[in-house]
Amino acid sequence: MASINSVTGGLSSTSSLRGYGGLSSGLDRDTLIEQLTYGTRTKIEQQKQKSDKLQWQQTALRGIIDKGFNFVNTYASYASSATNLSSNLLFSRTNITAIGENSKYVSVTGSANTSDMFSITGIKQMASDAKITGSSISTNKLVFGAMANDFSTTISENVVVGQEIAFKYGDQTIYAKIEADPDLDFSNPEDLAKALNKAFEKTDVIVDNNGTSAKLSKLLSAGVNADGKLTLTSQDGSGNTFEITGGTGSVLEKLGFIGEGENLEESIKLEKGVAIEAKNEASAIKQTTMTEMLAGKTLTFEYNGVKKEIKLSDNLKNMTELKDELQQKLNSAFGKGRINVDLSAVDGSNSKLEFQTMNPSTGQIDKTSTLSIADGSAGMLGASGLFGVNMHTSNRVNLDGKIKDSGLAGTAGLADGQELDLTINGVKITGITADSTVQEVMDAINKSDADVVISYQKNSDRFVITSNQKGASGEIKMEGAFSDVLFGAGTNGKTVSGQDAIISVQYAGEDEAIDIYRDSNAFTMDGMTVSLKGTFGYDKAGNKIEDTEAITFDAKVDTENTTKVVKDMINAFNEILEQVNKELKTKPNRDCNNPLTASQKEDMSESEIKEWNEQAKTGMFYGDSDLRRFANDLRFILPAADRQALSEIGISVSSTYSDNGKLVFDEAKFKAALETDPEKVEELFTRTAGTDAEGNQVSGGLMENMKTVMNRYTGTVGATKGILVQRAGSEHSPLSLLENSMKTQMDSIAKTIDRLLDRLETEENRYISQFTQLESLISQMNNQSSYLSQLSGGY
Repeated sequence: MASINSVTGGLSSTSSLRGYGGLSSGLDRDTLIEQLTYGTRTKIEQQKQKSDKLQWQQTALRGIIDKGFNFVNTYASYASSATNLSSNLLFSRTNITAIGENSKYVSVTGSANTSDMFSITGIKQMASDAKITGSSISTNKLVFGAMANDFSTTISENVVVGQEIAFKYGDQTIYAKIEADPDLDFSNPEDLAKALNKAFEKTDVIVDNNGTSAKLSKLLSAGVNADGKLTLTSQDGSGNTFEITGGTGSVLEKLGFIGEGENLEESIKLEKGVAIEAKNEASAIKQTTMTEMLAGKTLTFEYNGVKKEIKLSDNLKNMTELKDELQQKLNSAFGKGRINVDLSAVDGSNSKLEFQTMNPSTGQIDKTSTLSIADGSAGMLGASGLFGVNMHTSNRVNLDGKIKDSGLAGTAGLADGQELDLTINGVKITGITADSTVQEVMDAINKSDADVVISYQKNSDRFVITSNQKGASGEIKMEGAFSDVLFGAGTNGKTVSGQDAIISVQYAGEDEAIDIYRDSNAFTMDGMTVSLKGTFGYDKAGNKIEDTEAITFDAKVDTENTTKVVKDMINAFNEILEQVNKELKTKPNRDCNNPLTASQKEDMSESEIKEWNEQAKTGMFYGDSDLRRFANDLRFILPAADRQALSEIGISVSSTYSDNGKLVFDEAKFKAALETDPEKVEELFTRTAGTDAEGNQVSGGLMENMKTVMNRYTGTVGATKGILVQRAGSEHSPLSLLENSMKTQMDSIAKTIDRLLDRLETEENRYISQFTQLESLISQMNNQSSYLSQLSGGY
C-alpha cells in the first residue's frame, strides 16, 4: 500500500495514473479521475493535518513537561543536594567561624547544633607522627667515569652501539637499536650476535590485523657461521614481507652485510629457515684517538628541569681542555657560577670529570639544585661509553644504581657483596648488600614488618622515614651502621616518638576545661571538624597561661548561596507559569490555524511555509481545560496558611493581574530573614504535611506544595503519571512514549488514512477500468464509421 506522504503528495499533481487514456476520446483521463476522487483525497489531507497538529501539540506539551520535571529534579529532589530546597541543608548554619584573638590557630566546619556547645581554651601541643628526616646524604656531585688524560692515546671505539637496523615487516617499518652491554665483547662475533639478539628482544612488531604485538626476536635471530661471519635467520612463516631495508650510519657495513663504502641497493629479503650470511667479517670496534672520538659529539645536561645540548669541538687534546670547554659552554647555557666543572685524579694517567651545582651569589655549594645527564651521542654514555656514565645520572642519589655507585656519601669503604647493617624498630632489614640498588633497599624497608615508610626527596637530597602509626602510637628506632649512611651521622641508636595533639576544651555549663587528645591535627569533635594550626594558652614549659582568651564559634547560614538558589527557583517557577498561561490564553489565528497540506506547500517558499507554521502553532491550547487547571494551581501555589509568613521573608504573589500569579522575590528581605531566623525560613520551605503531636493536621511547606502541583501535571514516576504526561508522554518516562492519549489518537488517524488510501486505490482502479472501456467503445465506433465511409465512397 502506498504511504500517506506519497499519496497526499500527489493530490495536487496531474501526473499520469496507471495506463494510457484519451487516445480515442481525446479526454484528459487523469485529470478527470483526480476530480472524481477529490472527496477521498481531501479526506486524506484532512486526516494528515489532524495528525500533524497532534504532533505539534504533543511537542508543545512535552516542552512544559520538561520544565516541570527539571524544576522538581533541581529544587525538590535529594538527587540535587546543592539546590534541594526541600532539604534543611541549605538552611543549616554550616558557615562556622572561629571567634577571638586566638581564632587563627584553628579552622572549623560542621553543624550549628554543636557550635555553641564548647570553646577551646588552649592548644598545648600539635600532633606529629614519628619521623626522621635526614640531612643531605649524597656527594652532591655528578661524576663521570675515568678517562685518559692524554687524548692522543689510542682507544677502541664501538661503532655499532647506538645504531639502528631498519626492517620492513608487512607494511611496518621497524628499527632495532644496538645497545651497549659491559658484559659483551663487541670484537667477538659471538658476543656481537648476542647484542643483536638483545636488540631484537627489545623491539616490538605487530604480527596480525588484530594488532597483536610480539618481539622481533620471535621472528628473527642472529648467529655466527663457520667462517666467523654474522648470520640472520627468519622464523616467520606468516607470508608477510620481511626484509632488511637499511640502517643508521654505516651499521650494515660494520656488521659485514654490505661491503666497505657500499650502499644497500635493494632490500635483503628474509625467508623462513634461510640464513642470510654477512659478506664480510664484522668490524664493530675500531682503533681511534679520544680526540677523534670526541669530535663533534654532544652531551645534553638538565639543570633544574631545563635541558641544554653541549657540542664538543673537533680538536680537544686532553682532559684539561675538555674540562675548560665544558665549563665555558655550561656557563653560557645555564649561567655563570651555577655549575662548577672539576677534575678528580684517578691515577697518574686517568681522571674523572666532576660537576657540582653552586650558588652564584655566595660561591658555596648549592644543595637544592639538580644536575643530570639527559642524553648524548652514540658511544658516549652507558657503562661502556667513553664518559662511563649512564643516562639520567645526576648529582643526587641514583635510586637505580648500586649502593656503592649510587652517589651516597659514606659508601666508599663498602666491599662488593657486603651485607648492609640496618635494623628498624627491632626488625632487621635482610637481603640488602652493597650490590643492591638504593630502590631495592627502600623497597625492602617498606615491605618489612618495621611498620614504617621511607622516601627520597630529590630536591632536598634527603631520606625521610615515617611511622605508619599515627601520633603517639608511632615510634622509630634506628640501629645499624647503614642508618648513618641513609640519614646522617648520629642516627644509629636514635629513637623518635610521635605525639598526640592536646587541646583544652571547656563545654557549655562546665566550670573546668578538660584536655582532649587526638592523633591528628584534623579531627571531628561533637559534629564539628576542627583543624589545628598552632599552639596557644601554654608557655614553653607546658604550663597553662591564665586569662588566655578562649576560641568560641559562631554559625551562620550560607546566605549568599541559599538566596541564589531560591532566586533561581522562583525564576524557574515563573517561566513555567508564563508558558502555561501563554499556551492557555493565546487565541488561534483564524487565517492559518492548521498545518499546510502538500498541495498548499507547492505554491509557497520555504520562508512562507516557516512563517505559516509559526502562526498555525499559536493558540493550539486556547481555553484547554488541563492547562487551565494547571495555571490555576500554579497561581495559588503559596499555601494559604503561610502567605503572610512567606511575604515577611520576601516571597509574595505579584499584584499585577497580567502576571497571572507570578511570584515576587525580595532578596534583601529574604537575606535578612535568613540571617536572623533561619529556622523559620527552613520551616516554611521544608515542612511536610502530616499530623502534629496534638493530632492537628499540618499543611506542607512551600516546596512540598510546589512538588505536589508539578507532579500532578508533569510527574513521570509512579503508577499514575502527571496529567500532561498521560496526554503527551515524556522522554523522562519511556513507557509513556508508547502509552499516551495523543499517540492513541495519531494511531487511530493512521488507520483511518490507511482505509482511505485503500478506498482511493479502489476508486482509481474503477475509473481507470471505466475509461478504458469507454476508449475501447469509441475506438470501435471510429473503426465502424471509417468502414462505412469507405463503402459509401464506392458508389
